[in-house]
Amino acid sequence: MNFDFEKLILPLASSLVGLIPVLINLTVNRMERRSKTARLNTFLQQSTQRISYLKTWYDLQKEVGPPDQMPKIKELVHDELNDSFEEMMDAFLDPEYEMNRRQELLIQYRNTSSLRRFLLLFPPYNLRGWFYHTLFYMSALPLIVALGYMLFSYDQTTTWMENLPQEYILIGIAFFALTGIFRSLGRQAAKDVEKRLAAVTQKTAPLQKSPGK
Repeated sequence: MNFDFEKLILPLASSLVGLIPVLINLTVNRMERRSKTARLNTFLQQSTQRISYLKTWYDLQKEVGPPDQMPKIKELVHDELNDSFEEMMDAFLDPEYEMNRRQELLIQYRNTSSLRRFLLLFPPYNLRGWFYHTLFYMSALPLIVALGYMLFSYDQTTTWMENLPQEYILIGIAFFALTGIFRSLGRQAAKDVEKRLAAVTQKTAPLQKSPGK
């Protein structure tokens, strides 16, 4: 029985096409991060200039301003510094989002078995993980389809496919190697996050006991 490689073209092409939105998302995310970083840098420069101006203005007021006006000037500078600080925190930090994100990752880590981690059957923790997870499944899909087709053929004919072209074997070996490489990279991308989550789990384990124990 001849191996019809044309039947694998559709799933293989679908896997390769599936890389396009991933690359687009990676590009868009990178551009958004660069844009956000540029905005934060601009805001930081403006805040620094604002604080520098307040300091210079306050020093000049101490030299040439009337002494009885200094308490009001100090209060004005104090209010301006507080406003600048609050605006900076709003721009750089989102405490509620970060707290919710940490809780979600912690729950996900606790509910992920060792087998699911080995097979990358869990939502990635970061952008690097999403990238390698996607490449892993794009490489594994053609292997799964080819193996399924071979098993189906064997079930129908009780003989393995004969005269399999050497280039098909080489392609299968290449996809198998890519699958292993991307699986390893996907696990490596998750291990740093999992170490931190494991440490949090160990620290909070006593707090998870019921009040009656």
